[in-house]
Amino acid sequence: MSNPITYAQLLETNNLIQACNDETYWLCVTRTVQESKLFPVPAYMLLSYLMVYYRYPELLRKIETSMRAEDIGDRSRNMGIKTQASHLAWCLPGFYLLARELLISMGLIRPQDGVEDIVYLMDFWKRHQLSWHRNDGHISNKEFGHRSQILPERRLQVFEADLFDCRQGDALHEAALKFTATVSQYIFLIHCESRIGLANTGPYKFGDNRELLVRDFMDLSEGDYPWMDGVATDVPYNNLTIPMVVEDCHFYLVDDWASFESEPEFKAEKVVGVGLYTSDTLSEGYMPVGMGSADELTRTFQDLNDVVKDASARLWKRIAGWSRAEMMDAGAITYFSVVKDLAHIAGVYEHDDWMTIDERAERFRPILNDEYGRDGLGELLGSMTNPGQQMNEYSMMQHSNKPQRMFSHIPYSILTDGDYTATCGPLRPGTNHMTPKTGKYRTTRGLLYLDEYNRVARGFTPKVCEDKFRFLDETWVKYNYDTPLADELYRAEQEESRTLKGKGAGLKRADLGAPTSPIASDPLPGNSVILHGLAIKKLGTAAVIANVLGVGADEVTSALDAAVASGHAVVVKDAFMLTPAGQQALDTAYPTMFADLRSNSAFVSAYDRFEVVNRDLKQLITDWQTIEIAGTRVPNDHSNKDYDDGIIDRLGTLHEQAEGGLGALAAPEPRLARYTERLLAALEKAEEGETEFV
Repeated sequence: MSNPITYAQLLETNNLIQACNDETYWLCVTRTVQESKLFPVPAYMLLSYLMVYYRYPELLRKIETSMRAEDIGDRSRNMGIKTQASHLAWCLPGFYLLARELLISMGLIRPQDGVEDIVYLMDFWKRHQLSWHRNDGHISNKEFGHRSQILPERRLQVFEADLFDCRQGDALHEAALKFTATVSQYIFLIHCESRIGLANTGPYKFGDNRELLVRDFMDLSEGDYPWMDGVATDVPYNNLTIPMVVEDCHFYLVDDWASFESEPEFKAEKVVGVGLYTSDTLSEGYMPVGMGSADELTRTFQDLNDVVKDASARLWKRIAGWSRAEMMDAGAITYFSVVKDLAHIAGVYEHDDWMTIDERAERFRPILNDEYGRDGLGELLGSMTNPGQQMNEYSMMQHSNKPQRMFSHIPYSILTDGDYTATCGPLRPGTNHMTPKTGKYRTTRGLLYLDEYNRVARGFTPKVCEDKFRFLDETWVKYNYDTPLADELYRAEQEESRTLKGKGAGLKRADLGAPTSPIASDPLPGNSVILHGLAIKKLGTAAVIANVLGVGADEVTSALDAAVASGHAVVVKDAFMLTPAGQQALDTAYPTMFADLRSNSAFVSAYDRFEVVNRDLKQLITDWQTIEIAGTRVPNDHSNKDYDDGIIDRLGTLHEQAEGGLGALAAPEPRLARYTERLLAALEKAEEGETEFV
């Protein structure tokens, strides 16, 4: 056999495999996984991995007949689509390597089989990642200490200059956070109860105590997934990006799964600035959506929230009628097609390449029941007890110190004995239990049929990727910012900017206009705890707030009247509501109000114990909202009284656990004892048949 593989190629490929090995184990052991009660998630994940093994090498070669991986990486930096973390950063190599290891453990292939495929796939990944990460100079978020600073200065300047400041309690803040929650749930359902339609990149420094996180929400409308036709007709954008600025909150981790962690914990009140954009393979980067004014952006978030809620309801109804085979197909296709946007950028996307189950992978379906899916995936990713994952007894794996290796290396012996196979073969036909895609595709150029979509993509080059601009990186800009060419590059990025259009290069952050300072607030009048109670209820009469807090109605009335007089609250239809100034003043007062509790070790310990109850509560909520019928989880219409009664019995048990935690919390803060009384009253009503109290 001729031997086109070199020693240098094997050294590099095994190094890349090992890098994925180490990071995959870390990602798996530091992340929790919630099992779906609706989709056979572990089973469809294994099926998707097998599809990746048999199809990705040839599909990537097909893509590179039109556009090189590194050229695609240049374009990927300028839009919020599925060519980032986790899609390219981890899924592309991770899914392939997991399938390879699964097949090795089954005795169906050897580590030296498909060598040309794996060398090519890892090289494609490397070239795209180095290009995508060009501005931060890394190949992965992990290599950068778990962060990703993908965007150039010119784009970050536009984001900062055009975003709108907001504070908890004002209309924009509420609309933005409400939409973010709604669209996240919608994406979770679109992607068969997985997170791969979400991405986060950053953080970026926006001042001494501010950071930017760029949040992408993808495949929202009628696009590649057949099940979205007729469901998302009214969703006007397929991809949305929200640049989100936080204050006094540091994102110390943004990993290759696009998850993030922060210190202190990221909460809604930390958000102080937002924007909204759309983009895709046919756009000139990020296009502003509703960014003419803060009021326009608020209305845009509100309108999109309503549209997405309606689409979610329609999607739930569609999924409720699916068989297990359809759920397996949809889930496997969703995972497998996670890098499909590479084909869209190159203009070579074909439905059957990405939306069908490869016939070679389909052969494994009979063994992919729920039990095997769960245990097989756990063994592959967690315990790693497959024979092929064992190392010699002197070995110590990174993070675990066990003699194991998740992904097998290619043996170097093939360089001398030639004992290897090159590929798994050409593309083979696919199958699908679902109705195929027939409608148009939502793009930034309107609704297009696929042939037109591919034709336009092949003929399109974004301005910043044109030959004269493509290699003008941040180092070049640093030394040439005062040249006409730099000015032209920055003007191209600023074309759609509300505030920077035409200003060109050479700007500093100070030239953009300082971010709006936090609204100065007057001291709160009267009892701030009563205003805290109003903040909890959002809108309530004095009697309602008194009931929440367990204090006298006269005291509450007096405090709320004083808040109205000072501009911290307003009266709406005989009820009270905080004004934005009141919410801001309350936010300012919180550190002082609760300083003693936060420094009370007994209270903090009780709070931590109380959080444990939350895990069981989440499961109970899932079981209350859904019911298993004929082996399939569907929305619970509450017509089965015995089922609902069983949930309420479990709620009673959970209530007993919560009582102890609440009692410990109430010891240093007696007003919290009121919650024990209210929860008991709600439980009694639920047990008497008033299920709205569940």
